[in-house]
Amino acid sequence: MALSPVAEDYLKAIYRLEEQYSRPVRTVEIADAVGVTSPSVTSMVETLDERGLVASTPYKGVELTEAGEAVVLNLVRKHRLLETFLVECLEVPWTDVHREADRLEHHLSDELARRLEVFLGGPATDPHGDPIPDAALTVPDDRSYTPLTEYDVGESVVVDRVPHRDRDVREHLFENGIELGVELSLEAVTPVGIVDVVPTDSDRPVSLPTQLARRIGARATLQQETDRI
Repeated sequence: MALSPVAEDYLKAIYRLEEQYSRPVRTVEIADAVGVTSPSVTSMVETLDERGLVASTPYKGVELTEAGEAVVLNLVRKHRLLETFLVECLEVPWTDVHREADRLEHHLSDELARRLEVFLGGPATDPHGDPIPDAALTVPDDRSYTPLTEYDVGESVVVDRVPHRDRDVREHLFENGIELGVELSLEAVTPVGIVDVVPTDSDRPVSLPTQLARRIGARATLQQETDRI
């Protein structure tokens, strides 16, 4: 089933909105996410509905069908494999690979994705810590992420997931040395919604809005886990 990159981007937008709201999504929400007008969304949704990729119900909204979700998970798989390849093999900074993978994912065949996965050694996660769906489009569910905000002041944690879709956010994290594998010490939580952390290789606190800190996945260091026991 050949789809245009534009149609695939619509499906991805619907998928993310469904994740965000846990309900069928509205035309105006899709329009905002894709950056087009509502009439354009209506036209595309009709096309996707005819192809059995979405189900559109008047006054209820739009949701992906099983076939539509499979298309999206296949794109996610290719996207995250590409990001991993760009970081590990071409040494592209993790802050820059999202946009490149967005362009390339539409043109990577399933066979090349399989070969890429083998070449990379079957990675479970991408450079941002997000799980990579396998060839059966199953997303690993044995890896849990604890938000940075769940830890207490004085605890040390290791970053294992970073938000990356917002360019300003990922550049802010990168410039302050916050990336996968970095150890952080939680220094303070202020009344105005700021979490202060200090990366291992720095003595300078980094202030993170609670809203951002909540999107950073972390795990306790081995020493911290031992202390808890």
